[in-house]
Amino acid sequence: MASAGLNTPIGLPFTELTEVDSTNIYAMNQVKTNMAGHGAAFLAQKQWAGKGQMGKVWEAESGQNILLSVVLDPKKLVFNGSELEPSIVSMLVAVGCFNFFVTYAGDETRIKWPNDIYWRDRKAAGILIENSFRGANWQWSIAGMGVNINQTKFGTEIINPVSLKQITGKTFLVPELAKELCHHVEAALQILQDKGPDALLALYNYVLYKKGEQVALEIEGQKITATICRVLSNGYLEIETEKGIKQSHALGAIQWLS
Repeated sequence: MASAGLNTPIGLPFTELTEVDSTNIYAMNQVKTNMAGHGAAFLAQKQWAGKGQMGKVWEAESGQNILLSVVLDPKKLVFNGSELEPSIVSMLVAVGCFNFFVTYAGDETRIKWPNDIYWRDRKAAGILIENSFRGANWQWSIAGMGVNINQTKFGTEIINPVSLKQITGKTFLVPELAKELCHHVEAALQILQDKGPDALLALYNYVLYKKGEQVALEIEGQKITATICRVLSNGYLEIETEKGIKQSHALGAIQWLS
């Protein structure tokens, strides 16, 4: 058995893979076969079935970007002895990714609800959380992170992408940055454990993309203009319509149009 204990920090063990279908699929298979536990990280140079939110495909040039999945044990996601809801995972990983990316890209970095990292109005990273349940019992979370690092040419199907190399003009060692990213996710976990989910939520909302600004959205097939207010503790996005009505919506109910 190669699994890690509950006290193992995120990023240990750290496994580099040449090519896989999806790092999330690979990590989940490792967990299900008792070959990986909390903290285990899997970095791939290439994946041919990388997944994003809402079933979208995540495409990346081989070896140029961070294609990383980490294993999270829900028993670690506790505060004051109480286990938290699965929605906390996306918030935790988003804060970790933000803190990693802002270190290199600067303070124009933001978290775009629900799970993207943006620099100005361009997408720099995406996050996909997949949970495993046995009945009603939450067993594992796999946090997949795709971060644009050295890639400078993207397909036309990708909207407004940007990489660290395009921002900084520098070329980076992807495995080293992936390990740094793990450290930042671990630091976000420590905030959760020490200060609680409200502290994590406050950090998330402080750097929320387009907060206080009007944007175009599509909700249940209806196109509207609304102001982004905040993300709630249940992970829902709160908006205010042009009529001054506040609404909150879950992941999948809202599509960004601008």
